[in-house]
Amino acid sequence: PDLLGRKADDLGCGDGKLTVLLRDILRPVRLRGFDVNPALVRRARARGIDAQQMNLEERVPEGDLAVVWGVLHHLNDPEACLARIRANYDSAFIREPIRDGSASRLELGNPMGRDAFDDMVRTCMPDGRVSFYSDYAFVFYGLGDQTDVGLRAPVLRGVEPAGRA
Repeated sequence: PDLLGRKADDLGCGDGKLTVLLRDILRPVRLRGFDVNPALVRRARARGIDAQQMNLEERVPEGDLAVVWGVLHHLNDPEACLARIRANYDSAFIREPIRDGSASRLELGNPMGRDAFDDMVRTCMPDGRVSFYSDYAFVFYGLGDQTDVGLRAPVLRGVEPAGRA
């Protein structure tokens, strides 16, 4: 419930495919997308997303809720990006692949191991909460008292869990 009806920004929105799902799931009062790739920003706009080009390595917009889905492992300095998100947003929901699992073999970029990821979040977002599920880490920052998502699979309609076709 803490994620619903917010002013949400999809940081690293790519072509907007997931952003469209987020719009249906989170029912935000406003939804923006940001990505470094101008071609992907154009595709996101074609899907009806208010998308803008932005390099998250250099700056992060300001807002209410940041959603960061599989982006940090593509950055040269994910710690700096996390620190900017913490400084610029009231809350965040982050999902990242973890190197220790099979899903990370399919990921480009540089997924971290569990311990390294957990240490990074504790350093950059000390009040954030990390939960691990299968081959992924989920971070909840500024979202109040969360239930223990580590005991069940987080589900997004249209997004299949790892290992399913």
